[in-house]
Amino acid sequence: MKIETRYKRMTSLNPISIADIVLLLLIFFLLTSTFVIQQGIRVKLPKAFSEESATPDRITITMTEEGQLFLGDELVGLDNLEVLLKKGIEEMGNPLIVIRADRSIIIEKAIRVMDIVREAGGEKLLIATAPIER
Repeated sequence: MKIETRYKRMTSLNPISIADIVLLLLIFFLLTSTFVIQQGIRVKLPKAFSEESATPDRITITMTEEGQLFLGDELVGLDNLEVLLKKGIEEMGNPLIVIRADRSIIIEKAIRVMDIVREAGGEKLLIATAPIER
């Protein structure tokens, strides 16, 4: 005795379902690919035509408008910056040093931080900028 069922096997996929899935994946990848890794400290960067390249081996020094100095996410003073930088440079083995200074910072303060980086042994130095909107 053969029992018949009302349900039949699906022999083809519905193209509309596949299109929905592909579009959702496309939207997901477009949204997540535009995220840029930035430090949590807000500064107004100066504008430039060239963009900063993201490298994994880097140390970021941030100078805020209020005159605060951050090494990574840690608030540091100008007097102990060199010691902390030496330790970081030795651990990472000649990393890229990125200075993120607010555009209203007096250039003399930025030059002083650059001198400290050189004294600590930093060879590769980069000043972060924001891209110019065309």
